[in-house]
Amino acid sequence: MLVAHLITGKRINLLAGYTREELKSIQNESGFYCPHCKEKVRIKAGNLKIWHFSHLPGLSNCILSSGESIYHLLGKKLLYEQAIKEFPETLLEPFFPEISQRPDLFIPPGGAIEFQCSTIPAPVFIDRCKGYINCGLAPVWILSKKRLKRLNASTFQIHSFDWLAARTDSSRHPLPSLLYFCPDEAKVYNLSSIVPVTSTRVYGKLHSIPLSDYSFKTGFHHLPPNKNGALFQAKSWLHRKKQWRLHAFKQDHLTYHRLKILFLKHRSAIAYFPSEAGMPVPYAYTLHEPSFVWQSYVLLSSVVPVPIGELVTFSAVFNHFKWLVSKKLITPRQLPLIHGVHYSFAIMQYLELLCFYGVMKRVGKKDFVKLKDPVFPNTMDKAIANDFILMEAGLKHGVNILFSGKM
Repeated sequence: MLVAHLITGKRINLLAGYTREELKSIQNESGFYCPHCKEKVRIKAGNLKIWHFSHLPGLSNCILSSGESIYHLLGKKLLYEQAIKEFPETLLEPFFPEISQRPDLFIPPGGAIEFQCSTIPAPVFIDRCKGYINCGLAPVWILSKKRLKRLNASTFQIHSFDWLAARTDSSRHPLPSLLYFCPDEAKVYNLSSIVPVTSTRVYGKLHSIPLSDYSFKTGFHHLPPNKNGALFQAKSWLHRKKQWRLHAFKQDHLTYHRLKILFLKHRSAIAYFPSEAGMPVPYAYTLHEPSFVWQSYVLLSSVVPVPIGELVTFSAVFNHFKWLVSKKLITPRQLPLIHGVHYSFAIMQYLELLCFYGVMKRVGKKDFVKLKDPVFPNTMDKAIANDFILMEAGLKHGVNILFSGKM
């Protein structure tokens, strides 16, 4: 940690310009104390590493006693130095005793900034967010750039944990974004317009700016909006559907096991899921499973069993989907920083997409009439050909708004 207290309660910020001699003198005369557990801490002021305070070995189980990497300490240092240029009242590592939490930065009147390098349990992350919010603070989590891996121009590998830090700017776009920082490069990265492919692989648009140009007030909001929406190459999504078809049978998780049984009941196989499944919809990020999985459940459980000409109601589809969630066959994604969004949005978007593909037609605000069954291909070639036809039609009529490119 970079901040400790004197016995009087005075804060000592290691970035405030103290010399090594001054710090050693204070340590010898009165000592430094942890803001949380009140135990003594010692200054580590070497020539190569970032100066920091450390609990005495084996004498404390304080929540602040876990060691921080030099990468993390440097990141906090640089973020603080940038923040005080814009907000001179910024505090480094302030401790809020009412919630026993210490953000890396506090930007008055209510900004709690966390630079997160390691993975922590989801319940801990969510509790921290709730603690800040209950104190009237707005938590902003900036992730370590080391957690982000670029696979190609628009495809990225992220950690499942990173989804917890996702945010949306509904005034500009409903898709989520993630903020990353690399202290070695002194650059801030914004991964925006995120479309999930798997739990850890996503499409997205990555922008970066030097930390010296980053504003804690506006973030990346000054970037010009993408007038065409979040567009990715359609052929990349078709390639992903092909990979799902080729590898889905290898999955032995309960979710896949039950889905395989459903396909067998319909005299088909998971590799030959209807092309109407596995389609991109903007709110798919609210669900952990790939789109072909949860959409196949919707088709096989709530659409195919309904006779042609009969009603398919949203309430019936949603109630069965909730049952799937209760049985842990479908997992809603935890998004503590995104409010007013629910996986029911993704279900409704999908039902609307099925109307375009002629499976149903809408007859009310939330009621549909089934017109036909989705096509169950019986060979891989037919499946891939159908995928192409449906994607092409969706692009032609502007239905698949997330994707672009010639087919």
